[in-house]
Amino acid sequence: MKIVKYRTILIFICLITLVVLFLQMKYIYKKRKFDSYVIAWSTVMPVRNYVFSSDISLLNCVNRGCKNQPIVTLFTTFKTDYSVGSEKLFVFNNTLYNWQTFKPLAQLIVFTKTKTYATDQVNLSHWNLYPICSYYESGIPTIKEMHVHAKYLHNTPWHGYFNGDILLTDDFLETLEYISSVSDTFRNASILITGRRINVLNVTSEEVRSKNGIKESARSRGSLYGIDAEDYFITNSLFPWSKIPEFVIGRDGYDNWIVGHARCDLETVVIDATETITAVHQTTSKGGNKEGFTNADKMYNIELMQRLGLPKRFLQGLTTCAEWRTFRTIQSKRIELVKRDDLHKNCKCKKWNAL
Repeated sequence: MKIVKYRTILIFICLITLVVLFLQMKYIYKKRKFDSYVIAWSTVMPVRNYVFSSDISLLNCVNRGCKNQPIVTLFTTFKTDYSVGSEKLFVFNNTLYNWQTFKPLAQLIVFTKTKTYATDQVNLSHWNLYPICSYYESGIPTIKEMHVHAKYLHNTPWHGYFNGDILLTDDFLETLEYISSVSDTFRNASILITGRRINVLNVTSEEVRSKNGIKESARSRGSLYGIDAEDYFITNSLFPWSKIPEFVIGRDGYDNWIVGHARCDLETVVIDATETITAVHQTTSKGGNKEGFTNADKMYNIELMQRLGLPKRFLQGLTTCAEWRTFRTIQSKRIELVKRDDLHKNCKCKKWNAL
């Protein structure tokens, strides 16, 4: 009996060892796979290893003026198979042109499947093209991996994913600089900034290339979209993207869940920047508000939540549930940050063990 008992214990130990070795090899393989992608694309942009700066160094930088020092890595992803002259390609070219105006205070990344991109309107030398390393079988990238790789590639205090049809104005950097200047309020805290978009129909290339054209289009014919739609996620270096499931972009459910999970389970400082970041969504004649919901895999993120047994965090992830919000003062027009004291009862978090 003792021999049988010891043999069982030995078999159990061997199984545990094999599982640990498997997990280690999986991690090593995944890292090498990403590194090999980067090496293969080294002609586009060399990769360096960085020690990520703290919020304290960012605060010092802001106090000194941050002369020509990038404070944010802006990234997105586009399809590359749109034909020249198509409506979608026009929208993405507008975005590429608009974002490059934030150089040198922003590092710019497009995650794509190919090195080439059909454009005759934008100088891609301002951009870093990197391969999509983690995606759903249909080729849709995961927001988690894009954030992780953007952080790996560029040492900036902030990293922000925006949908590829979103235009920004100078108040975007102004908002980040302000939040950075008060970062000692959230010392050693992870921060997530999100907000609502402004739908503007048929934005013209002239408006995009004018200094105040985007703001004017938003003011004159823009409409603020719903509190349940979040088209961007800006996080500091302490935000734990490793604890976010492999949600794909452009499909239902992931945006509100991430914000709700950050608030309720990750003890993250969530800031609603709707009032100070002009995020213009280029609405086209074919729509654009619910495009992802017409695909065959529109329920992918919801089904993933169900498979993982995740709690429902949709209502807790509305923009109006963010405990903090930025706004402009009436007289000085300066950006300020305030804590909300009027949260709806649906914003209340129910207990759940975090991932």
